[in-house]
Amino acid sequence: MSDRSTSPEPNSPGLGMILKGMLLLGRGRPEGIAYFGNTRDSVLSALAPRLALWLVGGGLTIGTAPQAISGVKVLFALCLILLPAIVTHALARRWKREGLWLRYITAAWWTDWVTLFVGLVVALLMALASPRLLESSTGAMILNGVEFGYSLWLTWYVARVGLLLRRGQAVVLVLAVLGSLGLLSAVVGVMSPNQRAWHEFLYPLLMQQGQGAAH
Repeated sequence: MSDRSTSPEPNSPGLGMILKGMLLLGRGRPEGIAYFGNTRDSVLSALAPRLALWLVGGGLTIGTAPQAISGVKVLFALCLILLPAIVTHALARRWKREGLWLRYITAAWWTDWVTLFVGLVVALLMALASPRLLESSTGAMILNGVEFGYSLWLTWYVARVGLLLRRGQAVVLVLAVLGSLGLLSAVVGVMSPNQRAWHEFLYPLLMQQGQGAAH
């Protein structure tokens, strides 16, 4: 890892510093990790926007269909938010990196929003190049592929920098997160085989997120 001694290491960074850290990490600059706090308050601040969107999505889901399955969808969405934190904390303890985990998960949650920005930029470029492509299934595949690929890389990179992992360890962490989310989806699918809890909850949630960014 490159030297981060020139970067600040705030306990309670402001929004400007957080944004700078997001942009640095999003560009593959390891010094960006130092712009995030290493306290529980920092973690809660990074979690707050996700919980706010979860509450909005939960309200929309239950308000649209006040049924028992709606409660399952809301709980499922909360698990989607918290499960990666549980998995990465367990791995950090196993690899004796627990002392770095608070800063890591703070950075991971904040930098997730960079993926949304990348998606918006790609969509804008596609719209300028060919509006029909953006509206086609091929365009959707390209956009989703870019977002997914970038998200995987960013998850790997922030884990490697934030927890001081070797490349292989960071790959294991990414696979563990993906596997846990896949297992969660499979369990929910067994509980409600005729429902698409992930899609039906996340669609209104992502619509709200997209409107707020216009992530």
